[in-house]
Amino acid sequence: MSSMTDPMNALVELQRALDRWIVSLQPCEIHKDISVIFDQPNGMPRYTYAKINNGKVQSIAVFALTQPVEGVPCFQLGWATVESIRGHGLATDTTTKGIDEFTNGLRKHGAGKFYLEAIVSDTNEPSNKIAKKLLSESPAKCTDSFSGEPAVQYLRIVK
Repeated sequence: MSSMTDPMNALVELQRALDRWIVSLQPCEIHKDISVIFDQPNGMPRYTYAKINNGKVQSIAVFALTQPVEGVPCFQLGWATVESIRGHGLATDTTTKGIDEFTNGLRKHGAGKFYLEAIVSDTNEPSNKIAKKLLSESPAKCTDSFSGEPAVQYLRIVK
């Protein structure tokens, strides 16, 4: 059986693409210390916000369109920080700023309300702490549809 999707894989791939000059990120509008890249893997929109220092990706927040919730658009949210610099609030900071930038961008294009969702392994305490702080203090227990592992669903509506 597959394991849960790990946003750290996206961070590593982004670093590889940057090192090979395959992609370039754009500066963000509100928070000048992070950048963004838009792509469409499998035809689905994805926005990746990144904190980069001296050409090295330190932390990311990824927003990917997923199935609507009660007819309202929903974006799956994930985050990752390079292991050697974890524990200093970088994931929370990058994700908070990513939410600001993402919301601002959608509003500028006339989007209405939408959901942000994070599915976190029930054993991943650091990510559960971030999700509880940024998305919902009352998550729902669930089973990850990809891996079948026990997980926790955090859901927040943004109006």
